[in-house]
Amino acid sequence: MKLQVSLDMPSLQEALDVTAHIINYVDIIEIGSPLIYKHGIKAVEEFKNKFPKKDLFADVKMVDRVESIITIFSDAETDYISILAGTSNSTIQHASKVAHAANTKLALDLVDAYSMGQSAMDAKALDIDLIIFHGPHETTKLTDLLEEWQNVRGNTTLPVFIAGGITKSNLEKVVALKPQGIIIGDAITKADDPAQEAAYFKSIMSS
Repeated sequence: MKLQVSLDMPSLQEALDVTAHIINYVDIIEIGSPLIYKHGIKAVEEFKNKFPKKDLFADVKMVDRVESIITIFSDAETDYISILAGTSNSTIQHASKVAHAANTKLALDLVDAYSMGQSAMDAKALDIDLIIFHGPHETTKLTDLLEEWQNVRGNTTLPVFIAGGITKSNLEKVVALKPQGIIIGDAITKADDPAQEAAYFKSIMSS
């Protein structure tokens, strides 16, 4: 089970500093949308330069102009790039072809999916590499999480990562679902000791 840490702060220097502290526990570095909006491709280039051995995930959430966007990020050696499930299937399929030709993996983000189950079912035919499942932020809504999770997991053989409000209080419940990866943001990056938190999350995921 992989740990992907989402860096959603707008400060590039802060993001780089946090990553330097947690790098030994992280499998995939997610360069969040705020970083990309503020710093553009420079953010990817800085992370690739500082952490060349780690996979980089650019949370671009594409909806159109996919060929130009993928080319920009693949030229900067981005490993994963995201596209929204609400985008048309023809656009997603075209994005897959462009991304794979550039040796970049395409992640389908279900955050705006009309039907998570249907999007998961379509993903393999669209040549998606990874599905991002967003669970509810409220820890009390585990039944909602389980229901939606089954709709996704039961309709695909592709790797699925879970994101959305994951904390110490709900981590074990999420781990029990056995996703291929878990995406954590503020619970690590805004902690007083990000390295200690990252170590904790990784230990539970590996147990």
